Amino acid sequence: MNRTNPTRSAIETVIRNHLPDARLSVFSAKARLNADLAIDSIMLLQLIVHLELEHGLHVPEEALLTHQLETVEDLEALLVATGNPEVSL
Repeated sequence: MNRTNPTRSAIETVIRNHLPDARLSVFSAKARLNADLAIDSIMLLQLIVHLELEHGLHVPEEALLTHQLETVEDLEALLVATGNPEVSL
């Protein structure tokens, strides 16, 4: 049975709705934010802002400075590590 990760779904939804230049066709947990999805640093900040505004997922600024965010999975792990509640889609 393939269960959808709600945090990953929220990330995908935000990319689909707000980052039209991202390469969503290769979206997966292992997709690299910059190299695969074409998400640059400005787009990453937009992604994080929309995750907070639309899904209540908050990433403390200091966490962004101390964590390497290379893949979608890295972003998911950071969201979990910073104590975010269940995602509502």
